[in-house]
Amino acid sequence: MSDFSFKQFTLSQNRCAQKVSTDACIFGAWVTEKMDLPTRILDIGAGTGLLMLMIAQKSNAIIDGIEIDDNAFEELQENLRKAEFSSRVFAVKGDARNFLFTHEYDLIISNPPFYENQLLAENAHKNIAWHSSMLKLEELFTVVKKNLSSTGKFAIIIPFARIEETIELASNIGLHANQQALIRHSLHHEYTRVLLLFTYKEDLLQKEIINIKELDGRYSVRMIELLDDYYLNIRF
Repeated sequence: MSDFSFKQFTLSQNRCAQKVSTDACIFGAWVTEKMDLPTRILDIGAGTGLLMLMIAQKSNAIIDGIEIDDNAFEELQENLRKAEFSSRVFAVKGDARNFLFTHEYDLIISNPPFYENQLLAENAHKNIAWHSSMLKLEELFTVVKKNLSSTGKFAIIIPFARIEETIELASNIGLHANQQALIRHSLHHEYTRVLLLFTYKEDLLQKEIINIKELDGRYSVRMIELLDDYYLNIRF
């Protein structure tokens, strides 16, 4: 698979099972809108480093990305090293469930495994990237609870079908959903993904819908607003 080029960085994705996706790009751009100048950020399951570099482009934060898979970690290191933000982005090899982080984080983000309890892929690396056999949602929230500062935020992208479960798991550790975005391909499609932002402060939930494309096939105004600073040719 060829490299994926953005305006300010390029990602190699030959060895990482979880490739760059439109949903993940939306998530990264959406998070940069919602963060309040965090100084230290953690990406759990960093993969290619996509989310780390998107946020690094829009902040001065120090960003750690933890990755358990050997191949993905090597590619993560490579992608971070060649980026212009390389002095502020760091790859960490390990299992987030038992890794001893030395800092609390102002913002934690995660694009976790999507297909818990579904048929596992034959490729072992895809199993790690796509399935919760390595890190279940409830375990993810335990990691977040241990490492998020008392004033911090946690952002996650999940399948639409898991929205209620995710909000309940967050509630169990005292986190409340403050921001929510439902993603669908167009007005005539079903919702596929949900973006959620949690804090320890209970507040009115702000909701939005993000249509990727207009009915004529062009990117929507909201997509252009989110990704114009990242995509090379989103306006064409």
